[in-house]
Amino acid sequence: MIVLLEFIKDLFVYVLIILIIVLIRIYIIVPFEISGISMEPNLKEGDMMMMDKLIHHYWDYERFNLVVLEYDNPKYIIKRIVGLPGEYIEYKDNKLYVNNKEVKEPFNKLGYTDNFSIKIFGYEQIPDNMYLVMGDNRELSLDSRIFGLVLEKEIVGKPFVRFWPFKKFEIVK
Repeated sequence: MIVLLEFIKDLFVYVLIILIIVLIRIYIIVPFEISGISMEPNLKEGDMMMMDKLIHHYWDYERFNLVVLEYDNPKYIIKRIVGLPGEYIEYKDNKLYVNNKEVKEPFNKLGYTDNFSIKIFGYEQIPDNMYLVMGDNRELSLDSRIFGLVLEKEIVGKPFVRFWPFKKFEIVK
């Protein structure tokens, strides 16, 4: 009888550990694969990343943060925040202007960004809790220029590490 109770106690501990790991995997830390070429040259199709689905809700988003959005197919898409709430965003001659001041984009990007402004969405500035997101491959990116501004609640995660290919392992800001 004592042996059976010890076995049940040990089994309970292992089941609890497995349950905690499964819950973390489902609700907090999720792996996903980059699909498509919209984030080239910085992220390539087939790269594997981990995103947090919980902690990002407690941090403020900053310009050029990478964020993950839930999408139909593939399930997740990754984009870069370019415009923040309260800002007037405009691209002229392939340059980003925030509130009429040029802002350098500190990452590699491909292609030419056609001229546009936040006015194409019917706003003078980005509304509260909304963001303008874009891919790094500007000519071949499904982003806010196509699907519009993104509500903060539509951001499902923030990538924090690229783990594949292993030679490109890095912590992501």
